[in-house]
Amino acid sequence: MQKSSHSAGRLHYAITGASRGIGLELAHQALEAGNEVSVVVRNPEKSEGLQALHSKFPETLRIFTGDILSDESIKSFSKALPAGKPVDVLINNAGAYLDGDDEFVSLDLTKVMDSFAMNSVGAMRVTQSLLPKLQKSSHPKLVNITSLMGSIDDNSGGGSYGYRMSKAALNMFNRSFSVDFPKITSVVVHPGWVKTEMGGAGAPTETAESAAGILKLISGLKSSDTGKFFDYEGDSLSW
Repeated sequence: MQKSSHSAGRLHYAITGASRGIGLELAHQALEAGNEVSVVVRNPEKSEGLQALHSKFPETLRIFTGDILSDESIKSFSKALPAGKPVDVLINNAGAYLDGDDEFVSLDLTKVMDSFAMNSVGAMRVTQSLLPKLQKSSHPKLVNITSLMGSIDDNSGGGSYGYRMSKAALNMFNRSFSVDFPKITSVVVHPGWVKTEMGGAGAPTETAESAAGILKLISGLKSSDTGKFFDYEGDSLSW
């Protein structure tokens, strides 16, 4: 395995869904800590926050246009990354909550299929494409942003079929990947109920707090943590 070469401990993060919310804040804090960040988003020109971040970190933030639902798009993203540069941390953050409070009897099942495409298969697609770059890192880490709503044990509220099922599937992907690629420390992380467009204004956790917790967790991950389910505060969660 080729070793990654870091200047002064600088890591290379690749982050999906970084145009707003948790993804944008993860990119911000990783850059503030002196790391390099490559993000892939569908419409970067529409994200004022991302453009402002690039103005502040023009040398260490790379912005790519891409869609995690498209094989061709994500392959292009992978090829566009600097040749020979490893990806030390891949954060699969992009996701969607499509079925909300929909009742089962009237649930549009296309929303369920779309949830799987975005929340489960999308993360697999990005991971598959960036796998060679992860394998070039000396200490590669894969972080899949999941949800406590994907925990079967914790589900006492019902509903949200597409979202819950797709996040449970993401958890299973991570577990299988951790077995098949033991040299890559791979975990699923619940970011908390966060004040974002998805989480709503009534959520108790600030975006900055969630992102800081996730990055702290990432920095402290050991190889023995691979395949596990954590929250942003570093606590283990039940499947």
